[in-house]
Amino acid sequence: MKSERDLDAGPGFRHEALIYEGPEQFLAVAVPFLSAALAAGEPALVAVRQANAELLRAELGPDAQGLGFVSIEEVGRNPARIVSFWRDFLAGQAGRPARGISEPVWPGRAAAEIEECQRHEHLLNLAFPPGMRPSLLCSYDGSALPDEVLDGVFRSHRAVLRDGSRELSDSYRRECDCYSGKLPRHPDDAETLPYNRARLAAVRKRVKEAAEQTGIGPLRAADLVAAASELAANSVVHGGGKGTMSIWREGNYLLIDFEDRGTIEEPLAGRLHPATDQRGGRGLWLANQLCDLVQIRSGALGTTVRVQAAVA
Repeated sequence: MKSERDLDAGPGFRHEALIYEGPEQFLAVAVPFLSAALAAGEPALVAVRQANAELLRAELGPDAQGLGFVSIEEVGRNPARIVSFWRDFLAGQAGRPARGISEPVWPGRAAAEIEECQRHEHLLNLAFPPGMRPSLLCSYDGSALPDEVLDGVFRSHRAVLRDGSRELSDSYRRECDCYSGKLPRHPDDAETLPYNRARLAAVRKRVKEAAEQTGIGPLRAADLVAAASELAANSVVHGGGKGTMSIWREGNYLLIDFEDRGTIEEPLAGRLHPATDQRGGRGLWLANQLCDLVQIRSGALGTTVRVQAAVA
């Protein structure tokens, strides 16, 4: 069991989780957490489900006006966007302590989304430079989420608040290989298209046709084509000069894989705003902004990037 001193060893960074059973338990922790921020003059941002946001507003009354509220269903639809969301918020605080409540996994999330959320929670431990001093509380609905999701909370958070107590995690791992593992194999009837530099136009054309055929609207289709173009170009530049695209429909989503022989090593690739003077390195960032979900698996044998877009 870790000690309190071990728990707070980081330079001003606190990343804990709340597992709650019902509104009363949620409010019993979230309200004091936010009230302490208001009392200390600390900026605080709430990114939870709409139902929980309404509970907080009702409980805090006029004090809620001193907080920022955003919809996690919007900013966290693709979990890979959450790191930059919190970094943007904290970057505007000029090094002052700040607080945030998040709810990355909510009931109804698909299994693939939940897996990416779990990887995101580990990456959040690496996401903040020393000048940022956030205190982040990630909330999980213990009455609605499966046990395997709740077990994962203990691996990505130093401490977990549950049933009125604060438990220090013996299974906490600050870092993990968030590119490890394999994605489920695409179906045998998925269309495949090998590509190289000369065939990038063919990639764009096929993605546009597939989006139109599945009923994705023109604006979302253009986003998907732009993301596909960037990812295929990444293969050409960083993945051995060529790759293979696979495309198929799965339920209400159009899915596309990009496979090549390259390896991604930077754990936060695609999750941080590219610098204005940065040359290259924007492909994964754009894909994360333009797609509903992006999954990356990378190792010695190569890289697979899977993107998906909802079908209208």
